[in-house]
Amino acid sequence: MADTTWKGLVAAGAWLVSGAAWANPAEVEAVVAAVKAAHPDFKALCQQGPEGVRKATMAALMPMVGQGQIKGNPQTVGTEAGMKLGQACRGG
Repeated sequence: MADTTWKGLVAAGAWLVSGAAWANPAEVEAVVAAVKAAHPDFKALCQQGPEGVRKATMAALMPMVGQGQIKGNPQTVGTEAGMKLGQACRGG
């Protein structure tokens, strides 16, 4: 069941960014790195499923936006970062 949920998250994320400009890869990687730094036991975060990854992504993203580290669309950056983290959770 978790696999189906992850597939849905990836499909939704791909749909969201398909019509929008792509995010700056450096900003996406910075969010991914911030999430991983905040969760040294990354496997435990993955076990929380897509909702846990989404919350962790938002928790890392919002301060970066406030500090001016994210210049692009925060929703696009967050979506792409969440997709990358989901792939990492699935071993990709």
